[in-house]
Amino acid sequence: MDLTEPDASIVPAPLPFRIKFGWAVGELAIAGYIGLTMAFMLYFCTEALKIPPAIAGIALLLPRLIDAFFDPVMGAVSDRTRSSYGRRRIYLLVGSILLGVSFGAIFFVPPDLPLGPRVALVMTIFLLSNLSVSIFEVPYSAMLAEMTADYGERTVLTGYKMMAARIGIILTALVGPLIFRSTPDLNDGFRLLGVIAGVFMALTGLWSFFATRHAPRLVHSAQRFSVRDEVSAVLMNRPFRTLWTTFLMQNLAIGAAATALIYFLVYNLRLDPKAAGPFLAAGGFAATLATPVWWFVAKRFGKRPTYFLSLGLAAVMTIPAMLIQAPMVGLLLVVLLVSGAVDASNQLMPNAMIPDTVEVDQARSGVRREGALFGAWGFCRKLGMTAGAFLVSLALAAFGFVQGAGPDAQSSEALFGIRAIYTGVPLGLWLVAIAFLTRYDLTEAKFNALKAKILERPNTFES
Repeated sequence: MDLTEPDASIVPAPLPFRIKFGWAVGELAIAGYIGLTMAFMLYFCTEALKIPPAIAGIALLLPRLIDAFFDPVMGAVSDRTRSSYGRRRIYLLVGSILLGVSFGAIFFVPPDLPLGPRVALVMTIFLLSNLSVSIFEVPYSAMLAEMTADYGERTVLTGYKMMAARIGIILTALVGPLIFRSTPDLNDGFRLLGVIAGVFMALTGLWSFFATRHAPRLVHSAQRFSVRDEVSAVLMNRPFRTLWTTFLMQNLAIGAAATALIYFLVYNLRLDPKAAGPFLAAGGFAATLATPVWWFVAKRFGKRPTYFLSLGLAAVMTIPAMLIQAPMVGLLLVVLLVSGAVDASNQLMPNAMIPDTVEVDQARSGVRREGALFGAWGFCRKLGMTAGAFLVSLALAAFGFVQGAGPDAQSSEALFGIRAIYTGVPLGLWLVAIAFLTRYDLTEAKFNALKAKILERPNTFES
């Protein structure tokens, strides 16, 4: 019987800084992957590999959908894993290495292959990279609910994670265009980006693995796997369901806007791709500075009211971009800075609230299933961003966008389509997200009552 690791339910808050910081570094790998794939993957396919946008959209959609369904499976697997590294950390080791290698390989797809094999190879390697990030991310995220059971400390720990996420987004947004535009041939530039990014993801993931060696964790006896039980952990958990649907609408909005932004800058505002970095990084920079402010607001007013506020502000901030024209490109930078500051809360709040729903399931079932819940949570984020990105590819095709051509070659209908998918669609989705959040009712008082109920039961350790 291994009782060497402390039980997170009795470890006093706050966690040591070295554990918070070391664990959060792993988010850099995830953020680098998300930032590069959302902002540049469709652009790479249409502009470097010359794949028509509708076909490129499908080529990127199918691997993401398969991977999204893999997330809950990965969560269930990590719930039941036994190793000398613990049930989660072993996947930080394996996943970070697989992610670095598979992501870099995407950009080595030969552009002169016939269209069919070219698309098939993109899909295959992209699927491998998506599965690799799931192997890393789902157990990594589930560690949050294990390392502390304190309501407020979870917000702080999530804040560290979100700070790292923003730094990762800033780095990819600033450096990405500089790297892939640093060579005369766009494909060579993307290959260089793949190598650098792959090494970065592997190293930051490994950092988190080694830094969390002594992190607190709850160690429970493995439960028999049951699809019915795994599904019930989600469907019977009303606070989780509510957050899930809210977060899905949010990620649909983010996925559409993030994918369309590079097109909006280059084609609508006629910005050189090399100069796009500051615009792509502006939101991440503002969010990094704003995250501590949102910590304070959430501590003072609560997570749910703070989330409501930031969702409303996000909806409002889509409106100015509907009117911005090429001579007003500087105004867009201001809009992106404000939107980024708002988005800091829209990432911090739901990710700080979702660990609390683990106790809802445990109080009902007597079983801790962090992996199952965080797997479904990862599925939500990926499904939303994937579908949002796919909407962009459909809009580009529907409005007659010409891949590989400059702004002057695009029709007014194509330019309208880019603007609509960047502004109008996210606006509607933000409003729907607000409507869903009205049903969330897990307060701090209810959460503490659930913990008291759980503590009446003895902890069970794996042997």
